[in-house]
Amino acid sequence: MKLYLIRHGESEANIQKCHCGWSQVCLTDRGIEQAKALRPLLQSIAFDRIESSDLIRAKQTAETALPGCEYTENPMAREINVGSLAGRLTTSLTEEEKSRRDAEGFASFGGENRDVFQARIRSFMKHLETCSEQCIAVFSHGGVLSAMLDEVLTFPVPRDTFLCRNCTVAVFECEGGHWYLHSWINPA
Repeated sequence: MKLYLIRHGESEANIQKCHCGWSQVCLTDRGIEQAKALRPLLQSIAFDRIESSDLIRAKQTAETALPGCEYTENPMAREINVGSLAGRLTTSLTEEEKSRRDAEGFASFGGENRDVFQARIRSFMKHLETCSEQCIAVFSHGGVLSAMLDEVLTFPVPRDTFLCRNCTVAVFECEGGHWYLHSWINPA
């Protein structure tokens, strides 16, 4: 099975530098253009199945990159839940809040910690392994791409090693329950 995991285009929260998590925010005009720029790559692939996070920014990216496509919404493909930090500027956190976030993840804010998020991503990968389709596209989020990369490579990858820009496409392959990174495509 080959999986194309696609990060959403630029969102309003990306521009504002807000913690976003499960917030429903739309793509910017630039995000729409980024998604349109994916068309030549994605329309040349015969996807057997298309899924999207149920968050609007991922669904807008799917609908723009593959106009007219039919997709299944999958909440397992959501970004990490940031709890009460949703909508807060990343620069507005107090030192105490930053310290709690860095030490405990978002659990102390009513969201997910890293272990809970990674477990959800493992479950998502198991779900994909049960699909009979051989070529799958999933429109999702930067945190999901990073978490899946950690699972596939079996260690936490420093975030500056693989840049995960808006509309990054990570191509993974799964054979017999073993996952491999095939390619990592950052938009120009």
